[in-house]
Amino acid sequence: MRRLRIVSLFLLLSLLFGLAAGCAQPTPEPEEPAEEEPAEEEPAAEEESGPLQIAMLAAMSGDVKTFGEGTKRGVDMAVAEWNAEGGVLGREIEVIVGDTKCDAQEAANVANKVINQDQVNYIVGAVCSSASIPISEIANPAGVVQISPPSTNPQVTIKEDGSNKEYIFRACFLDPFQGEVDAAFAMDQLDAESAAVLYDVGNDYVKGLAEYFKGSFEELGGEVPVFEAYTKEDTDFSALLTKVAEADVDVLFLPDYYNKVNVIAKQAKEKGIEATMLGADGWDSPDLDLEAVDGAYFSNHYSPYDPRQIVQDFVANFEEEYGMGPDFTAVLAYDATNVLLEAIEDAGADDPAQVKDALAAIEFEGVAGDIRFDEHGDPIKKAALSHITGGQIEFVKFVAPPGEGATEPGEEEAVGVPVAAAPDFGIKVGELFPMSGDVKTFGVSSHNGVTLAFNEARAAGWEIDSVLGDTKCDAQEAANVANKAINQDQVNYILGAVCSSSSIPISEIANPAGVLQISPTSTNPQVTINEDGSNKEFIFRACFLDPFQGEVNASFAINDLGAESAAVLYDVGNDYVKGLAEYYKASFEEMGGEVPVFEAYTKEDTDFSALLTKVADADVDVLFLPDYYNKVSVIAKQANEKGIEAIKQGADGWDSPLLDTEAVEGGYFSNHYSPADPRPIVQSFVENYEAEFGQPPDALAALAYDAARILLQAISEAGADDPAVVKDVLMDIEYEGVAGSIVYNDVGDPQKTAAINQVEGGEVQFVKFVAP
Repeated sequence: MRRLRIVSLFLLLSLLFGLAAGCAQPTPEPEEPAEEEPAEEEPAAEEESGPLQIAMLAAMSGDVKTFGEGTKRGVDMAVAEWNAEGGVLGREIEVIVGDTKCDAQEAANVANKVINQDQVNYIVGAVCSSASIPISEIANPAGVVQISPPSTNPQVTIKEDGSNKEYIFRACFLDPFQGEVDAAFAMDQLDAESAAVLYDVGNDYVKGLAEYFKGSFEELGGEVPVFEAYTKEDTDFSALLTKVAEADVDVLFLPDYYNKVNVIAKQAKEKGIEATMLGADGWDSPDLDLEAVDGAYFSNHYSPYDPRQIVQDFVANFEEEYGMGPDFTAVLAYDATNVLLEAIEDAGADDPAQVKDALAAIEFEGVAGDIRFDEHGDPIKKAALSHITGGQIEFVKFVAPPGEGATEPGEEEAVGVPVAAAPDFGIKVGELFPMSGDVKTFGVSSHNGVTLAFNEARAAGWEIDSVLGDTKCDAQEAANVANKAINQDQVNYILGAVCSSSSIPISEIANPAGVLQISPTSTNPQVTINEDGSNKEFIFRACFLDPFQGEVNASFAINDLGAESAAVLYDVGNDYVKGLAEYYKASFEEMGGEVPVFEAYTKEDTDFSALLTKVADADVDVLFLPDYYNKVSVIAKQANEKGIEAIKQGADGWDSPLLDTEAVEGGYFSNHYSPADPRPIVQSFVENYEAEFGQPPDALAALAYDAARILLQAISEAGADDPAVVKDVLMDIEYEGVAGSIVYNDVGDPQKTAAINQVEGGEVQFVKFVAP
């Protein structure tokens, strides 16, 4: 662009020189020179066919240089893809890199350089809001388009007087939304009532996010007794953390960047602070100290678990190119560069004034979500919440901006109660449950629940052909019956299995075959997610997941039972049991407890004396047994014989009429529903089930009933016996079930409450519900 301006200046001087020469002549100025002027513009057109330059301004050095490195990778990948397709406007794209150091003055310096010296018309950057704001104050009056990938402070796109910076855009959500998401998650999901907030007073992003969190948390009814500031240079936070410890808060919100969070979190652990730590997108870095923040949660701009093809392709290509997974800066930089280049292409000209108008009207599908700008140049986007546990970052849920997808008052009472309208075609469904083997009562209950739902549907006009298969709660048997149901019986839909160790191999057969599977009760995350983190798009479930169930039990042990130590015994060969054991252990330790005994056994073991000797020697407060009722009955009886007094805990695998209630007397276990739930749909189900089968329904029956009914509702709404259409309907469905309301997340998992029950006097008594 600089060369184009030089040529234009040369033309202007030539014209002026010609006019001056004409004034010296006594004769009239000839017409010919004016007619030749268009020919002089050809070199300018030639210059416009040269490279189109954009500036990438990010923190390439300094405290948060990994953010700059991630941003550059994202920009480079997008530019490489465009150049491979011929560039933009037929011109190759060149990137000029500037280092902001995440510093306001450095940012202003590099902005002035790229605008005044390099003559760029477009800037991608910066990362830190404290750098993006001064850049915007230079770029906007200069008529240079700037799009910041991750700067979340509102002042990036809005002036102090509230007016809009018309040339400035961003590719991320804003701090007010992020602060609200974190505050709501703390209260609704973590049951927090009090919070402490520590923030860098000199950083616009950090300070703003701290204030938005505090405002939202207090508005929701929480208290923030500690709201303390520090400076960028501080390294000793003992005085501030003493205030946090004395306040005994439920959560500690640290909205700073990863480097500072590492220091504060480590010192908080050393001081014995047990508050659950919360953070924001500034945590997303390969240099985050995962051990220091173990057990914490943070909001972010995207999740690699998002099943959309654009996300999975980007992650795969990025890993292939750079040998690492992309962080949020890379993702947002990739989106920001792509949306900018698409706007230039849409404008049809290398003209920032036209490009800003094209951006304002654009609709763009990005890796981090769809982008459509509001009047301030800000997109409205969802946030991803992640959990750090055991050195890994695990996706929890997506949260949409307020008001999107909300249910109108009164709608919940009507959803899912009547039988879905019968279509004008019949359907064939496979029921794959353990009808024999160690946990056959699970299969019987599940089959009963489906039978009740199908009988109600048949009475309403449905034509349903049901094929029953016995998985025996065994991986190979499950694969066998899945292949038979799909290839021989030609079912389009599968309800099952019960055990995760059966549902996982079934899902690996059903998903590529395009057969829709809903597992009523399998809680292992790998049922719906492939090992590479991608989604099994045809696979769903009707129950909560093991990470939540493990957390619920650990939290109950510490907070309700006052436990400080726990022993965990588990079947090493069972995905459900092993996974639940690991999630419980991580959660218990995260909350400050100790797990001195974490021992494995095999399915074939019957003598547990050696393991129980370790439990007795450790003198623990609770003994967590996450296996199925048949194995739990044996272990619990032997524990009693050895004189172990630890309170026994378990999970939904205990829910069976064959559980030895005498052996687990006084124990507690989590479950998916409670017959004490007063909702009409629950009471109606319990009454009808008892009338049909002569016994009260367990959780297996309730979840199978829900799974069958939600399948029928989806088929009815789809209006076609086509799993591909039905799966899309399921993703958007709203269903009120016996075991709770179901709205699926992006990987086919519902967010649901858990019921805590106690075994007392030979009876199972409801204790409390616990929300996710």
